[in-house]
Amino acid sequence: MTILFALGYSLNLLTLLALVLAIGLVVDDAIVVVENIYRHMEEGMSARDAALQGAREIAAPVIAMTITLAAVYAPIGFVSGLTGSLFREFAFTLAGSVVVSGLSRSPCRR
Repeated sequence: MTILFALGYSLNLLTLLALVLAIGLVVDDAIVVVENIYRHMEEGMSARDAALQGAREIAAPVIAMTITLAAVYAPIGFVSGLTGSLFREFAFTLAGSVVVSGLSRSPCRR
């Protein structure tokens, strides 16, 4: 929210829609990570070892999904005209929140 206000964006229906969509995308990524960790636990690994191994294995796909989502939604903010001005806040809010979320939950962090 602080970033939204720093960019001069207001909290309106489109920014809220972008945040709700970003939450769905983040939950989808989290499910992928948890399923991979659970698979290792079913194979007999301890929870700690499964979490470390699963996070290492899934790091590249999580980073790729984050970059892809940002690359898909950010260009919408550069569209000119009435449509561009309408969706500018939506596009940059969605792309920014996905990037911030990807950086904060990256399995590569220590």
